[in-house]
Amino acid sequence: MNTSTGGLAGDRGDTRAGRASREFFELLAKEASAADFDAPVTAAQERGGSAAEVAELQQDRADALKVRAILRRRARRETELAALFDTAHDLATLRDPEAVLEAIVHRVRRLLATDVAYLSLTDEERGDNYLRVAAGLTSAR
Repeated sequence: MNTSTGGLAGDRGDTRAGRASREFFELLAKEASAADFDAPVTAAQERGGSAAEVAELQQDRADALKVRAILRRRARRETELAALFDTAHDLATLRDPEAVLEAIVHRVRRLLATDVAYLSLTDEERGDNYLRVAAGLTSAR
């Protein structure tokens, strides 16, 4: 059974659109950039693929990008939960307040993938702010 609306998954493998659709899975597997997902559609347009083939590829591209977004959100969530677990472990095991603050700042920096992270505190009596813990900062002395 092979219809213009897709047929069985195995049926599409023999068509150009089927081969290009498999390319979307390969792009997902190698965690390609969003821009890389344009290639199968562009290739079909450049070789003069039918309007139906191009439309099918555009839909497959949109679906693949949705899956890519879901995978990225889940990976991010996994990273965040691991950081939360590690931070809870540090809070439970570290006894030195300075060590706890350092662990938190280092973990925040890694989680946010920033060059610098810091924790500043406010002395309300004096109206001053001061840097308590920093990660990634270097200064000339």
